[in-house]
Amino acid sequence: MATTEKIFDTAKKNIQRNRWLSISTVFVSTIVIAISSFFISLAIMGQKAVSYYEMKAQVIIFFKKDAPEADILSFRDKIFNPELIENIKYISKEDALLIYQEDFADNPDLLSTVTADSLPPSLEIRAKDVDSLLSVIENINQEKTTNAYIDEVMYFKDVVENLKTLSRIIGIGSALLISGLLLITFSLIRITIGFNINSHKEEIQIMHLVGSSDKFIKLPFILEGCFYGIAGGLLASLILIIPWYSVLYYTQNTDFAYWFNQVLADFNLDFLRPINIAFLLIYLLIHMLIGGVLGMVSSLSAVKRYLE
Repeated sequence: MATTEKIFDTAKKNIQRNRWLSISTVFVSTIVIAISSFFISLAIMGQKAVSYYEMKAQVIIFFKKDAPEADILSFRDKIFNPELIENIKYISKEDALLIYQEDFADNPDLLSTVTADSLPPSLEIRAKDVDSLLSVIENINQEKTTNAYIDEVMYFKDVVENLKTLSRIIGIGSALLISGLLLITFSLIRITIGFNINSHKEEIQIMHLVGSSDKFIKLPFILEGCFYGIAGGLLASLILIIPWYSVLYYTQNTDFAYWFNQVLADFNLDFLRPINIAFLLIYLLIHMLIGGVLGMVSSLSAVKRYLE
């Protein structure tokens, strides 16, 4: 027990003796982990957006209002190709009205002017992937030339492709940026630990002479590195989470809040809207864990380099 207290006390003294260097190391760790976390979150949001729009109807065929339902269903069966199409859904006039009423539930003026007869029936089609979507669109356009009931064809290939491209760019850019920043933090913590080891060189030699174990000598420096990483991770999480909840609080009951809440709901990120204690604890612990691992790896490298 006394040995453990001595190890922690030594680590504490090492941090306090070089206060400004310690503060600088924690500051850089904080900035690096915050930037890394931000871009990782951005990449996750990009993937969520791609998944959401891929799951939505990528092609919508609107039919004329007088189109017989039997003809629409026959057309649906005709164009359905299980190798290309994941799902095809018929939306009747009544279904379209229900969707319209749900989308504009907060605007009674718009609801009062629309009836089922004023909305067209449609088919919503989701292809297996973007490449299949091209073939689906080509088949539909060919059928459109001979089918008088088809009024309009809407497709969202560009939206999905652009989102995928943007997501790839964010992912690759984030990986390169984060790798560079983590290398900087690793080097800084390693230099800081190395500086402390060199400044205690005579003490370490004496400890060796009196029979102190390698574990007793090394652990304070490893704990010091862990402290820099954990402190940086904690501060980084606070830097990100406090502004997030501040924006949500000050924009509540606004059009932005309504739109943003809908986006989060669509992307299955509802837990980000209210203050969720479980999420907050997990968020803080993950950042501290990542920071601690980074600090430990950096300090182990320094200990191996400067002590051995």
